[in-house]
Amino acid sequence: MEKKVVIFLSFCSMAVMCLCITVLLKYPGLHLASLALQERTAEGNGLSVLSLLKDNSQLLQMSEDYAELQEHQLRLELPGSVKKEDITITNNYMSHEISLAIPGIGKTYFYDFPMVGNSDNIEDLRYDVDDRVGIINITTSRIYECVMTKKRNYLYLDFKKPHQVYQYVVAIDAGHGGRAPGANQGDVLEKNLTLEIVKQLKKIFDKDKHKIGVYYTRLDDSNPAFESRVGLANDIKADAFVSVHINSTDSGRMSGIHGTSVLYLVADKSGKSKDLAQSCLNHMLENMGSTSKGLVPGDEIYIIRKSKVPVALCEVGFLTNPEEQRLMQSKEYQIKAAKGIYEGILEQLGVDRKKKQKD
Repeated sequence: MEKKVVIFLSFCSMAVMCLCITVLLKYPGLHLASLALQERTAEGNGLSVLSLLKDNSQLLQMSEDYAELQEHQLRLELPGSVKKEDITITNNYMSHEISLAIPGIGKTYFYDFPMVGNSDNIEDLRYDVDDRVGIINITTSRIYECVMTKKRNYLYLDFKKPHQVYQYVVAIDAGHGGRAPGANQGDVLEKNLTLEIVKQLKKIFDKDKHKIGVYYTRLDDSNPAFESRVGLANDIKADAFVSVHINSTDSGRMSGIHGTSVLYLVADKSGKSKDLAQSCLNHMLENMGSTSKGLVPGDEIYIIRKSKVPVALCEVGFLTNPEEQRLMQSKEYQIKAAKGIYEGILEQLGVDRKKKQKD
């Protein structure tokens, strides 16, 4: 009797399984709806739709559009009213997150207009809507540049390594930040001075006509971990990594000690770190008119020691020197410091500044 019951239950289980498979194959939308229900309960910023991308991509292989998609990594179908210039891309390099803002699409966008393509190097894909603007957040395994191509009503996305997009790649770090003020004298903080100099440096690079990709560890009052700062430079395989700092006496007391120095990686047997440091020092002295404190071995500094690319840490001046403190708070002097660092980097890259001026 028990044997018959077991056989009967086994038969029923197989029948139910076959029925479910048949229904899912015939009505794939039910599978998507099931995934949607599961994903809406997920925690985080917006709805995770990575599994939908993988599922849609499997289905696409059997479609006539598959051959065209092979030229690109991802494809989104856009509503007819949306143009390429309406779409905004924000690339947060430090968190490896690329955000696309697409106006005029609703909460069911990923079910009405499925994204299809290759999910390689994508760790998460989330979707949210903020005031009728769809926000697609793509978390990648490393730093990529997102290249958009629009054909008809399709938007194609390709993720390329920095050196695939730019001839040269540079990483810039504004020292300290957040709750780490660095050297300080009253309300004059190192973290603010380094940030202002880096912002001036960004303005210069933004006008540069050479194909240089510049990546910044911070452009606000944040404090990225040391691992993240040097990790950015290593991840993008930077041709030059420069960190901007302000010096101070060991005691932190005001004194007559002044001047500009640059730290470098002695362990860099290629000599490129020392060359970068020397170039930055020379051009900073030329532009600022400051006194040289020379090149300083910096292997004990974490971001220098862990750097796998040419690295230089520029100490612009002494916050504990009354005259240099005054100068470094002025916009004019900050621009001079930024210009010196910029010219030092160009020299390291082998870029002809005179040719740039003619262009």
